Amino acid sequence: MAVTASELMNELHIDTDDVETKTVQGLIDYAKEIVTDSVTDNLTTEQLETKYPKLFDLATKNLATSMYYDRELANGTSKGFQMVIVHLSTKVAIDMKKGSDDDGNNET
Repeated sequence: MAVTASELMNELHIDTDDVETKTVQGLIDYAKEIVTDSVTDNLTTEQLETKYPKLFDLATKNLATSMYYDRELANGTSKGFQMVIVHLSTKVAIDMKKGSDDDGNNET
């Protein structure tokens, strides 16, 4: 359920061309890295994306959207992004504490 440039561009009603698609894909890639670094040092981006797909995708879309409209994030990150990061961080911490090794279906 990974975020794609075409999916995000469609949601945001951004006209698609090669330049915009490359730009949005780059922002998605940066957002994934930032989300991962904000949440955990113990999981890779792929592990985090696989284990918590809904929250990871929501955080990625939220941050990529913010960076698309404000590349410098002059006003910081959105409250929605911050909320998702806190929620995702908490889920990861709880699962690490429990030693969870499930199939990723622990996301609510």
